[in-house]
Order: sequence, then structure tokens, then C-alpha cells
Amino acid sequence: MQRLQLYLTDEQRRRLARRAADEGISQAEVVRRILDRALGIRRGVEDRLAVVEATSGVLADHPDWPEWLASVRGPGSAERLRRLGL
Repeated sequence: MQRLQLYLTDEQRRRLARRAADEGISQAEVVRRILDRALGIRRGVEDRLAVVEATSGVLADHPDWPEWLASVRGPGSAERLRRLGL
């Protein structure tokens, strides 16, 4: 990794600081990620983890997989037989 100095506008610096704080990473890491994305550079595991972090909690108000599946399938055969008194 090499050091680079660059000049930013006040607005760029404010937004950079805000994004770094929101993501809990350094401003330098934000700049590296933006450059990687703009230049089409893939980082493998880091990209996949970023996607997971960005999407985790998106469906927090929805049921988990087993609950959803049970609601779609309805009661199983044992439950249907029990309801029929068999």
C-alpha cells in the first residue's frame, strides 16, 4: 500500500467523514472502497462482507425462514389428522 495526498472540497470532506463514521471505518478505507468500486477492482471476501453488512437487518420485521415456510405450507399431515380427530 502506498501513501497518497489529495485535496478535497469542504463538502467532500464532510461527506467522507460522515460515511466513515456511519460505517465505523477510517476515511482512508472509505476512499479505497470508492476507488475500488469506480475502477472495477474486486477485493473478494471484503466485497462479499460489505454486501452482507449493507443488507443485514433489511427484513428484520419479517418472519424467519422456518416461520415463513410453515405459513406457506400450512399445517403438516399430523396436524391435519389431529384436527380431524384421527
